Amino acid sequence: MLPKGLICPLLAPLKKNGEIDKNSFIRLWESVRPFVAAIAVGSNFSLEGVYFTYEQKKALFELALNLWDKKIPLFFDITTSDENSTFKLAHFTLKIIKNYFNHIIIEILPLWYRSNRGLPQHIDALRAKTKAIFILDNHPRLVQMRKKFLKHKNIRTAVFKKLTKRDFIKGMVFQGNLTRFLNYQRALHGRDFYFYEADELAFLHQPTSDGVMTITANLIPELWQKIMKKNQDIFAIALAIEKLYQICHTHPGVIKWALMEKGIFSENYTPFPQPLTKKAIQRMKKWMNQYIGGKDV
Repeated sequence: MLPKGLICPLLAPLKKNGEIDKNSFIRLWESVRPFVAAIAVGSNFSLEGVYFTYEQKKALFELALNLWDKKIPLFFDITTSDENSTFKLAHFTLKIIKNYFNHIIIEILPLWYRSNRGLPQHIDALRAKTKAIFILDNHPRLVQMRKKFLKHKNIRTAVFKKLTKRDFIKGMVFQGNLTRFLNYQRALHGRDFYFYEADELAFLHQPTSDGVMTITANLIPELWQKIMKKNQDIFAIALAIEKLYQICHTHPGVIKWALMEKGIFSENYTPFPQPLTKKAIQRMKKWMNQYIGGKDV
């Protein structure tokens, strides 16, 4: 059974030499853990996960396992820059999660490093390496950054239909337009399948029953929990989250800067290739003064 509710694609605190900052990772984990239904480690929906090396992802998975209380599921994203290292990481996960197959889900964004052609067979081969439950990612905005001239930035509906005939594929973290989402739904033919929304604005305007994966949960997990519980007037909270999303949805470094301000991270380093602008930092500083320092929500 997959989780329902709030899933946080955990940002990775990195030192400038590329090593994982273990103490910062522990602080972030302890900040987020009480408020979420699941944690995604190395996820591409953190915007930086696809840029991690094999060694960095290994270190992240091992750290997460050491902190994990076994009470919520973990998503391990094995997506890397190429097919060979993705297979290598899949094999590594087999060694470390063999006792937790029902609680650790393999996350994968295959279009980051390959095309739709032969995708079902590719996922079959990865499954043979891991023996695990899988969840697919559809993330056209991120794929477009690497494959600007690629025709298909989404998993094609015909390919999706073939993939979902595999029982070990239990769900999808979805970003895309409504038409594609409805086409995916029809392709399921009533099969029990989870869809997690990855567009925060879309979820805030029309929440889905399975849940949301949101990068801003790294900074404001408690506010997201209030949104999920709907146990009070959430209009002001939703407005604050919308403003935050507009500031940081294109660069993970903005949230990392804010986590430094909160004393959770010690450094602000990310392998994300685009530069972090001073304007984005100024907008984040203004947002924090209003909604965290000013306690408007």
